Amino acid sequence: MNIKKKFALILTLCICAAVNLMAQKPADMAGTWAGPATLEGMAESNEFILVLELKEGNLTGHLTDQYGTVSETPIDKIVLENGVFSFSVVGSGPGGEEITLLLKMNVEGESMQGTLEIADMGMNGAWEATKQK
Repeated sequence: MNIKKKFALILTLCICAAVNLMAQKPADMAGTWAGPATLEGMAESNEFILVLELKEGNLTGHLTDQYGTVSETPIDKIVLENGVFSFSVVGSGPGGEEITLLLKMNVEGESMQGTLEIADMGMNGAWEATKQK
């Protein structure tokens, strides 16, 4: 194997190792995450609190917000892959109707930020959260 091929192989292995080290693990996610969520067209933010637990190697949790859309409501469809954490939760809309919130968050250490979608209401937004100590 020539020197260029060896260098390319070593570089590829180093990149793969770095990506693996940066990927969030379920155990790292356990805890309480809090921060403001904003929806397009809405003037005020809504404080979300997400509590995550590790049970039998899997993440579980519940979401609460300051306005009562969700109140310790279990999250569903939890995926943690390559530093991206996504989940859904069923809440109550302004008229009491059932709505589904979909969140897709980029996780970096003790913080996460990403998108919030409420397809039932045609609304999108964002959520930023930090892990509470």
